[in-house]
Amino acid sequence: MAGLTAKTVTIGDITTRHLVSIQEDETVEKAGNLMQEKEVTMLVVMEKEKVVGILTAGQWFNSFYLHVGSHLPHHRFRTDRAGQFDLQLEKSEAVKKRAAEFKQMKISEIMSSHFKTISENASLVEAVHEMKSSEIRRLLVTDEKSGKIIGVLGRTRTINALLSEL
Repeated sequence: MAGLTAKTVTIGDITTRHLVSIQEDETVEKAGNLMQEKEVTMLVVMEKEKVVGILTAGQWFNSFYLHVGSHLPHHRFRTDRAGQFDLQLEKSEAVKKRAAEFKQMKISEIMSSHFKTISENASLVEAVHEMKSSEIRRLLVTDEKSGKIIGVLGRTRTINALLSEL
């Protein structure tokens, strides 16, 4: 990006183009496994060919805690024979049941349908403004001609681009 300025850097220059999508009627378990397998922290949620939302690792984690983790009995520490501390989580049948139910929930139940798009030809300044004014961390990037989603721009890449221009 040498020689570019924040006004001339386009979103297309810094967009992550590796998108992983999943259908909204898939399970939360499948979404978690897919994020882990593809080493991503966000999935684009589709209803057939239409983007209907996003699911981030943070949303997945928060939903897990609300549905399962907050129902775990208090943990306790014990010391093993070698003197190492061992965290013991005692899972009740109720917790096991909630975990099984969580894994079968549909992505549509925990995804965010609040997402914003921005053209790949938009400027870095426009992206910063959109993220700040909308209070979001990611923008889905669209192809100028087709309008299709071609990538994602997150805060980290945005910050890196801004820092390289200072």
